[in-house]
Amino acid sequence: MHPLNLKLVVAATTAFAALLYLVCVSSQPFFPDWAMHGLLRWQGTFPGFTWTLGGVLLGLVELVVFSAIASAAYVGIYNFFAVRLTPSRT
Repeated sequence: MHPLNLKLVVAATTAFAALLYLVCVSSQPFFPDWAMHGLLRWQGTFPGFTWTLGGVLLGLVELVVFSAIASAAYVGIYNFFAVRLTPSRT
């Protein structure tokens, strides 16, 4: 089994998370009554978040950092076990 490429997994995960974040944030004007658009939910997830351009960008930066950290931890754990639990070829 091949180890995961850290840069590739971090890039893919952060890009996917950022895309979903931007879709959720940009849907606010179209669906203002949806429960996910309560300010307290966003502030609980992204400290310092407000419905301003600066707050939305801060949330995006926080999401990218959180995603990169989670991806790096996952790749490290995966590669650790992949090396130790993969049967050796004789």
